[in-house]
This record gives sequence, structure tokens and C-alpha cells, in this order.
Amino acid sequence: MLQIGVSTNNECGKNYEEILTNIKNAGFENIMLSYKSGEMNEVMQKIKQLGLNVCYFHIDYDYGNDIWAKGEAVDKYINKVINQIRFCGENNIKIAVMHSTNGSPINFACKPNKLGLINMMKVLKVAEENNVVIALENTDNNSQKHMSYLLKKIKSPNLMFCYDVGHHHIYNKKLDLLKKHGDRLVALHLHDNLMDWRWGYDYTRDLHMIPFDGKIDFNKVCKKLNKLKYNGIVMLELHKITNGSPRIYDKMENVEYLKKAYAAGEKLAKMIEN
Repeated sequence: MLQIGVSTNNECGKNYEEILTNIKNAGFENIMLSYKSGEMNEVMQKIKQLGLNVCYFHIDYDYGNDIWAKGEAVDKYINKVINQIRFCGENNIKIAVMHSTNGSPINFACKPNKLGLINMMKVLKVAEENNVVIALENTDNNSQKHMSYLLKKIKSPNLMFCYDVGHHHIYNKKLDLLKKHGDRLVALHLHDNLMDWRWGYDYTRDLHMIPFDGKIDFNKVCKKLNKLKYNGIVMLELHKITNGSPRIYDKMENVEYLKKAYAAGEKLAKMIEN
């Protein structure tokens, strides 16, 4: 059976120690570690103590638009990304998920350009040296062309695709992303929403709900993943405190919420396999 994982940036605790402990107590063994989790060396000690496996690391994206520009601030961000890639190499984390922009539908990046290509090549060089695969994630509707530009221009086994099902169905549902980039697929972000974002709205419809609690047709999604013979981690990227309403998990205990998420992950794994 496919293995199931969950992101650490899920609000299921007051601090990273409590979040990681709750993840373990809910039955998870695999995680995606967020750069927002805290002091990384301390976090890794707790992860090893609990016997959790870090399948992906999510790179800082707060200044993701800077990839497509130049200047001192850009250099600072690129160096930050490079240091996070080196952290992955040092800790044997094989996949680093990265945005091609900061992922906000109301904060546009420059058009795809050679500066972005140059900056990505700097990052990719360090990824190759550290045996890390960068998985570019589809985010908002504005950044799709940026991700596709990089995947088209750079043919490297260290630059691949992370399919975010929630972002796809809220921002780009008319585009068949798995058909377009399925040959580069190495990672998943699985979550649900109400598919009700429209142009001019902010990010608060990107709810990151537990799969099957929203409106995404996961039967269709899993059939496509089965056809692609996906055999990686079934990674849930969830927010207990959702970006917008409805906030259906607020009164749930953290471990109860994570156990519900684990059950959804098991269901998805079976659907992908069958």
C-alpha cells in the first residue's frame, strides 16, 4: 500500500514539539517539513526522537516572486533557498518542494524571463550537488506559466513536478496539469476546497481541507494518478485553521483531526492503487 504523510504546517499544536507528537500519535510516520516549523536543527532532533520520516521539505516562498528579478534582495532570497537545499542534503531529505512565485493570486510576479532561469540554475546546481530533487508546485492561476517555463527550459532529473490538487481545482481546473506535466511528477499535495475562487478574490478560498470534506472529485484525480503509476507518498497538506470559512475543524481535538486526516489518506491510497 502507498505510504501516507502529512505536512507539519497544520496548526495541530502550540509549537513544533506538540505538532510532531500529535502527528505521531495519530498514526503518521511520514511528514513534509515546513520551513516555518522553527529552528531546524532542534526540529530534526525531535523528528528523529519520534521516528518520523521527512519525505519532503517545503522551501520558503514568502519572497518567491524574487526569482524573476535581480538585486540585493533577490540574492538574499536565493541564498536562503540554497541554504535550505543544503539542509535537505545534510539531513537526507530527497525532495524539496518549491514555488515558482510566492503563490498569491493578488501579488503578481514579473513575466517568465531569463533572470528566473539564471536564478533557478543557481539553486539547481546546489540541489544536484546535494542529491536533492526540486519539485515545482502549481500554485495560483498567475504562476502556472512560470512553473511551465522552468520545466520546459530545464530538462534535469533534479527539477520535477509537485502536483497540488487543491490549487489545481480552485485556480486552474480547466487545464489538465497531470497530462501536461505528469511525466515529471514526483510529489503530491492533497487537500480539498469548495472550488469557488473567482478572479479578483484573494487566497482565502484555498482552504486546505481534509480530502472528501470539500467538492473536489477525488475519483477522477486518483484514476489519473493510477494511470501515471504514481508510487510516491500520499502527502496531505492541511490546515486545521483554514484560510477562510467554513472553519469546520475549529472545535475538533488536534489528534482527532489528524486521525480523520489519516483515514482520508488511507482511502486515497487505496483509490490510487485500484
